[in-house]
Amino acid sequence: MGVFDNLWTFTSGASGSHIKDEWRTYMCAHCSNRVTGLVVARSRNDKQQMSLWLRCPDCQEPSVWIEHLDAIIPGPRFGPSVEGLPSNVEDAYEEARQCMAAQAFTAAELLCRKILMHIAVEKGAAAGEKFAAYLTYLEQTGYITPPMKPWVDLIRKHGNLATHELPPSDRQRAESTVMFTAELLRLVYEMEYLAQRYTPSS
Repeated sequence: MGVFDNLWTFTSGASGSHIKDEWRTYMCAHCSNRVTGLVVARSRNDKQQMSLWLRCPDCQEPSVWIEHLDAIIPGPRFGPSVEGLPSNVEDAYEEARQCMAAQAFTAAELLCRKILMHIAVEKGAAAGEKFAAYLTYLEQTGYITPPMKPWVDLIRKHGNLATHELPPSDRQRAESTVMFTAELLRLVYEMEYLAQRYTPSS
């Protein structure tokens, strides 16, 4: 029996009943494609709020749409992919993107702040310095130029607010923090990586 023949509605405290084939369009977080996924199951909680279990037709991975949040879990990662990153920098950046997908905006900004430290150490700064020393190092070594300084400083400011202030980060600020971080990573790493890829070897 295929998935098209095995669609059931699941409700708390009740047995399932067959439902019609149903599809829902969404951005799949697993393969990063916009797809029309098959609804393979439904459920309602004790407040009668609906959830839909979805199957991606491209990668076959599952996602859940939750009615009262009006959200797909897991959500798509926010921010662009960046090539040529060292593994520790890439891990931190991808984790920040995943935090955005999970609506963990404070965590995303904390990671972006930490990425500044990762970049400085990877480019030769000593580990264990105070945070301000890392930004000074990146400026002195030319990785942060004068035109870049105002928006790079926003990464620091937003990260400091997320670290030291009680109010949580909101989506709009966190999105700007991640986008500024992505741009910094492109300028520090991706452009050099692409230059090496496309420069003819002598």
